[in-house]
Order: sequence, then structure tokens, then C-alpha cells
Amino acid sequence: MYLESLSLTNFRNYVSLELPLGPGTFILWGDNAQGKSNLLEAVYLLATTKSARASNERELIGWGAMDDPLPAARVTGELNRGGEGIRLDVGLVAERGEGVAEGSYSLRKQTRMNGVPRRASDVVGTLNAVMFDPQDVDLVTGPPSSRRRYLDVTISQMNRDYLKALQRYGRVLTQRNHLLRAIREGTSQSSQLRVWDPPLIEEAVNIHLARRRMLDEMKRESTAIYGELTGTAESFELRYLPNPREFSEIEEEDGAAAGDVMRGRLAANVDREIGQGMTVVGPHRDDVQFEVVGRDASLYGSRGQQRTVVAALKLAEVQLLQLNTGEDPILLLDDILSELDETRRRRVLETVLGSEQAILTTTDLDRIDEGLRSRARLIRVEEGRLVGGG
Repeated sequence: MYLESLSLTNFRNYVSLELPLGPGTFILWGDNAQGKSNLLEAVYLLATTKSARASNERELIGWGAMDDPLPAARVTGELNRGGEGIRLDVGLVAERGEGVAEGSYSLRKQTRMNGVPRRASDVVGTLNAVMFDPQDVDLVTGPPSSRRRYLDVTISQMNRDYLKALQRYGRVLTQRNHLLRAIREGTSQSSQLRVWDPPLIEEAVNIHLARRRMLDEMKRESTAIYGELTGTAESFELRYLPNPREFSEIEEEDGAAAGDVMRGRLAANVDREIGQGMTVVGPHRDDVQFEVVGRDASLYGSRGQQRTVVAALKLAEVQLLQLNTGEDPILLLDDILSELDETRRRRVLETVLGSEQAILTTTDLDRIDEGLRSRARLIRVEEGRLVGGG
């Protein structure tokens, strides 16, 4: 699997870009804030339909386009997957509707495959990508939401049914939370929860089982890789913390038992949920804990241990995508080699050299292994323009 080309229009600091690619390794180099990371973000957007960095995806539309009557950005990729050519397209349109304050916009996202409009759930998984980023340490030290997002993106690239379950769960959760607030305010009856609880339970169980399967595989692969990276007997444990916690006591794949547990926990917490006006039980409150030498790495791990945990996770993710899809994911490495010690850098480079396509960024070519540099295509980036090679 590899991109034959990447096209951008009004995306971040790129007014217009046509970048021919192909199999192999590409190194984007140049000073900071020139647009190198934006190219990786564009590829990630094609893979997941989501930004890897933006808190508000309106940020993806270049400022120069905001003066247009209908501000918009577009990312297009020509993908070669097993010899089959596939055109992927993600468009972002900023719209100002009636009653919206001046300068404020709502965002409409359009996804197409081979020119045909498609839902995101039908596109994700067509192009698989793994992003390595210096901020990945937040997977260990950041809030549970960052770990849930990581799980969701990883599993969705391997299992479209999972993404559909997530979307259904999100819609039901929103409606149920509206109802809980209405009950609290006295405008609805608690008996109406019977409408929303069954679909919430069904999708919660689907999400839990998919996360459990993936994390079991991730645990096996990442534990082995962590040992390779450290070269020691230092123990590493990936621990799934589902919500409700009783899910962890259920036999794997026992959906009926998980449904019974979820139903019981919702019933036990109904007064609390009405009081808070939100659903407090379900996979939207799941978490993952990483333990090094039996201790929580987010609290007690050194910076080096935390980075090793992340490297092990990402390398395991590459292996799981290969195993579950039969294709090499595209590797996106955002100036991370300088962050790694020699052992981790060597292991990552082995993965890069063994991949069908990898795109790296750097501010200093001297930081790139000479052997890799000699085999890569060098592309210099300056102020949203490509100005040639090395």
C-alpha cells in the first residue's frame, strides 16, 4: 500500500500542491513552521478522515481561503493498494449559517472514494497509516480521552464495523444525555430511558469486545517489542480498564454477560446520572494503563521509559495492521528520530526500511541515518512550497 500522489488545495499553509510519491522512503526537510508536518497531517486525514493535531478542524482551511464566499480546503490522494488504484478525497467547507456570529463558521466535511460521496465509516481502513509524533508521549501521560482516541483510530483502520458501532453509540449517548437533563429539569419521565438503554447497551458491548480483542493482541506484540527496545528483563504490562470495570471479569467474547453487567450498572446509577445530567457508565469512560516494573508509567515511569512504551505501542500497531489487513501501513514520522536513543532509533529505522512507503520530516538532515538518507528521496519544504531535493 502506498500513495502515488498527494494533492492539496488551501490546506493549512498550502495554497496548492501536487506531490508525486510512490513506494519507498521520502524525507521532508526544512526549518520549523514551513509545512512539513502539515503534509503528514494531510495523509493522516485521508486515512482516518480526522486531523492528527487540530482541536478544531476549521484550522485546516488556510487563512487565505477564509475571504472566499465559501471557504474550503481539499486533500486528495491517489492510492495503490495491492495493485488497485483508489482515489480518496476529503473536502472541508466552512459555512456561516443564519444566527451564527460574524467570523464564526460550522464545518462540513465531504469524503469521496473514486469520485463517489461516501460516509467516513466506508472510507476509513482503505488507506492505513501509523503516525509517529513527539507528542505521542501523551498516550502515557495525558488524559484517558487521548488513549480512547488512539484505540478508536487504530481499531477503525482494521474493522469498519467498529467505527459504525462507535458512531451509533455516540448518537445514542447524546440523546440519552439530553433525556437525563430533561428528567432532572422535570420536563421528561425516567421511564423514557427504556427507549435509549437497549441500543446503548448493544453498542457498548460491541465496542468493549472489539477493544478487548485488539488490546489482547497489542499487549502480546508490545510486550515483546518493549523487551527488544530495553534489552533488559524490565517488565511491561498493558492493562485495559473498561467501564464498567466488571467487564474485565467476564469471559472474552461473552457478549450476553457483558450486556447483563451494563444493564445492571445503568440501573444502579440512574439517580446519579439524572443528578449529573449525563451517562456515567459505558466505554466513553474506558481507559488503558501502562505499567513498567509493576508501577503506573504515567506517574512513576521515567521520561525514557514513557517514550519506550510509546515506541513499543506504535511498532506493535504497525505489526497488527499488517497482520489484520495484509498490507503495510504508510508510516508517518514527524521529526522523531532525534527524540530516540540508539536502540529505539535502530528498531524504528528497521521498520521504516521494511515498509512499502514511509514519509519522514526533519529540520536537520544530519540527524537522519546516512544509510536511510541515501535510499530516500529528499524534498525540501519552504513556506508551503516544495523547492527540490538535497
